[in-house]
Amino acid sequence: MTTTNDYNKQEQIRRLLELGSIARQRHLDSGGNPHLVVGSLNNNDTLSEEEKQEFLKLANQIFDDESIANYLKKNGNWQEKFIAMKESMRISE
Repeated sequence: MTTTNDYNKQEQIRRLLELGSIARQRHLDSGGNPHLVVGSLNNNDTLSEEEKQEFLKLANQIFDDESIANYLKKNGNWQEKFIAMKESMRISE
Protein backbone atom coordinates (compact mmCIF):
# COMPACT_ATOMS: atom_id res chain seq x y z
CA MET A 1 0.00 0.00 0.00
CA THR A 2 1.37 3.36 -0.92
CA THR A 3 1.75 6.32 1.39
CA THR A 4 -1.19 8.08 -0.29
CA ASN A 5 -3.42 5.04 0.24
CA ASP A 6 -2.32 4.79 3.86
CA TYR A 7 -3.14 8.46 4.38
CA ASN A 8 -6.55 8.06 2.73
CA LYS A 9 -7.38 5.04 4.88
CA GLN A 10 -6.33 6.95 8.01
CA GLU A 11 -8.61 9.83 6.97
CA GLN A 12 -11.47 7.40 6.40
CA ILE A 13 -10.93 5.86 9.84
CA ARG A 14 -10.83 9.32 11.45
CA ARG A 15 -14.13 10.24 9.80
CA LEU A 16 -15.71 6.93 10.83
CA LEU A 17 -14.66 7.53 14.44
CA GLU A 18 -15.93 11.09 14.22
CA LEU A 19 -19.36 9.88 13.07
CA GLY A 20 -19.40 7.40 15.95
CA SER A 21 -18.58 10.19 18.41
CA ILE A 22 -21.32 12.39 16.93
CA ALA A 23 -23.86 9.60 17.34
CA ARG A 24 -22.84 8.94 20.94
CA GLN A 25 -22.90 12.64 21.87
CA ARG A 26 -26.38 13.08 20.36
CA HIS A 27 -27.53 10.02 22.28
CA LEU A 28 -26.21 11.46 25.54
CA ASP A 29 -27.55 14.96 24.79
CA SER A 30 -31.03 13.52 24.32
CA GLY A 31 -30.88 11.96 27.80
CA GLY A 32 -29.83 8.51 26.62
CA ASN A 33 -28.31 5.95 28.94
CA PRO A 34 -24.50 6.11 28.60
CA HIS A 35 -24.31 2.33 29.17
CA LEU A 36 -26.56 1.41 26.23
CA VAL A 37 -25.35 0.86 22.69
CA VAL A 38 -26.30 3.54 20.20
CA GLY A 39 -27.42 2.38 16.77
CA SER A 40 -30.04 1.21 14.33
CA LEU A 41 -30.22 -2.32 15.72
CA ASN A 42 -31.64 -0.92 18.94
CA ASN A 43 -33.99 1.53 17.22
CA ASN A 44 -31.82 4.22 18.69
CA ASP A 45 -30.82 6.16 15.58
CA THR A 46 -28.87 9.32 16.27
CA LEU A 47 -27.35 9.85 12.83
CA SER A 48 -29.20 11.41 9.93
CA GLU A 49 -29.89 9.24 6.89
CA GLU A 50 -27.02 10.98 5.05
CA GLU A 51 -24.62 10.34 7.95
CA LYS A 52 -25.67 6.68 8.16
CA GLN A 53 -25.00 6.22 4.45
CA GLU A 54 -21.59 7.87 4.82
CA PHE A 55 -20.80 5.64 7.82
CA LEU A 56 -21.73 2.48 5.89
CA LYS A 57 -19.77 3.55 2.82
CA LEU A 58 -16.67 4.26 4.92
CA ALA A 59 -16.99 0.98 6.81
CA ASN A 60 -17.20 -0.94 3.54
CA GLN A 61 -14.13 0.87 2.19
CA ILE A 62 -12.07 0.40 5.35
CA PHE A 63 -13.06 -3.22 6.03
CA ASP A 64 -12.76 -4.57 2.50
CA ASP A 65 -12.22 -8.26 1.73
CA GLU A 66 -8.46 -7.83 1.44
CA SER A 67 -8.18 -6.15 4.85
CA ILE A 68 -10.30 -8.85 6.48
CA ALA A 69 -8.26 -11.62 4.83
CA ASN A 70 -5.00 -10.00 6.00
CA TYR A 71 -6.35 -9.71 9.56
CA LEU A 72 -7.47 -13.33 9.62
CA LYS A 73 -4.15 -14.50 8.18
CA LYS A 74 -2.30 -12.58 10.86
CA ASN A 75 -4.59 -13.27 13.84
CA GLY A 76 -6.70 -16.30 12.96
CA ASN A 77 -10.47 -16.48 13.28
CA TRP A 78 -12.50 -16.79 16.45
CA GLN A 79 -12.93 -20.56 16.09
CA GLU A 80 -9.17 -21.08 15.94
CA LYS A 81 -8.67 -18.85 18.97
CA PHE A 82 -11.40 -20.69 20.87
CA ILE A 83 -9.86 -24.09 20.12
CA ALA A 84 -6.41 -22.86 21.20
CA MET A 85 -7.83 -21.42 24.42
CA LYS A 86 -9.72 -24.64 25.12
CA GLU A 87 -6.54 -26.67 24.54
CA SER A 88 -4.52 -24.44 26.86
CA MET A 89 -7.11 -24.89 29.60
CA ARG A 90 -7.25 -28.66 29.26
CA ILE A 91 -6.02 -30.42 32.39
CA SER A 92 -3.65 -33.25 31.69
CA GLU A 93 -4.87 -36.54 33.00
